[in-house]
Amino acid sequence: MTLRYTSGASVVTLLTCGLIYVAPAQAQNADLLPPGESAVITVTGCLQRGGSKGKEYVLANPRLGPVANVSDGACDAAVDAHALDLDDARDHGINESLVGHWIEVSGRLEKETSTNPENLRELGVRSFRLVPVVPPQRVVTVPVPRSEPPAPPEPAPAPALAPTVAPTAIEQPLPKTASPLAMLGLLSAAGSLGVRFFRSRARG
Repeated sequence: MTLRYTSGASVVTLLTCGLIYVAPAQAQNADLLPPGESAVITVTGCLQRGGSKGKEYVLANPRLGPVANVSDGACDAAVDAHALDLDDARDHGINESLVGHWIEVSGRLEKETSTNPENLRELGVRSFRLVPVVPPQRVVTVPVPRSEPPAPPEPAPAPALAPTVAPTAIEQPLPKTASPLAMLGLLSAAGSLGVRFFRSRARG
């Protein structure tokens, strides 16, 4: 009786430990591909050293799909249970100079058969490329000069008045004086009248 309870408790304990142990392995890379499936995919991640004695290349912080560019080419992502072990990496040109940089890898992601989280899921490399680095553009704010309100137009100068000219008296033409010949005629006429007057007096 005691042995039966002890055996039952041991089985429960083993199952519980097994579930706790297996759960992390089942969660590995589930966002890339379910553990029971294998397919050719493209992933982007940070190339790091890892694997057996740190001599292999692994892809840390893998993300599904290609990435157009990154703002900073350098990376220092930690190698954890979600990293991918890159198989045949050297055969396709991956080398030490790329460690610590973001790369895009296309290849076959193998099924996850191991329950040990230290055994990384393998990605058979078929091609890769260094992800282009495009630094964020600095937005330069150019101060806009304040526009001053236009100055009011200057008043037009008043038209110059013509100088007032006092009316001048119209000069009347002076009478022409009698010419000497006319005077001589008058004197002759007066003399003849005087002669006639004296003659008439003498006869009377």
